[in-house]
Amino acid sequence: TQERRRLVKLKAITINKTAAYKLLGIQLVISVGIALLLMLFSGRESAWSALLGGLIFILPNAYFTRSAFRGNERESPGFIVRWFFIGEAGKFVLTVVLFALCFVWVKSLQVQVLFIVYILMIIINLAGLLLGRNIRQERSGQ
Repeated sequence: TQERRRLVKLKAITINKTAAYKLLGIQLVISVGIALLLMLFSGRESAWSALLGGLIFILPNAYFTRSAFRGNERESPGFIVRWFFIGEAGKFVLTVVLFALCFVWVKSLQVQVLFIVYILMIIINLAGLLLGRNIRQERSGQ
């Protein structure tokens, strides 16, 4: 029935939204963990740079996730796509602004550490997306 299809779609949206926020949480824990390890073994500047690298990835992606999942299954596809593109544009702008703020305001920034952790967050994000896709395919029997 139509009500059953609506509930299945709503469940899929909820599962994807939950997975997206879990992935952001995992990335935050990893970023903080790396920063703490660097604080112990390399110093404050390395730790701060690592944490900023992680946050530059996480914060814009949190904005995107919130925007992308703003609608619900009752919204028109155009509405959902619009929020997806708003989220993507906002993510890009936030990323540029956060990098710029780091380069301007953080005097002892270790740029290589910042970029290493930022790139690590990208890799973790891609791995999480692939893992989630594989799990969904296994569940659906494909």
